[in-house]
Amino acid sequence: MLLQIKDAKIPFYEKLPKDNQFYKHYMQNIRFTRMKDVATSKMDEDRMMFDGAGIKIMEDAEQAEKHQSPGKGKMM
Repeated sequence: MLLQIKDAKIPFYEKLPKDNQFYKHYMQNIRFTRMKDVATSKMDEDRMMFDGAGIKIMEDAEQAEKHQSPGKGKMM
């Protein structure tokens, strides 16, 4: 019974010979999918960081505009 449970827990591709072409192809697809997922999550994280930085820059620019003395921008 333990052997059946152990056998059921082992993924099918791990039971294939390591030099099998299907095994190599399947493992390559798994690596590609993981790399794509990591790159997508990193891209989303960077996008949120840059959006936050853009909002902060706009807020700072508005604050600087409010605090600017009224006579500086006028020509005489």
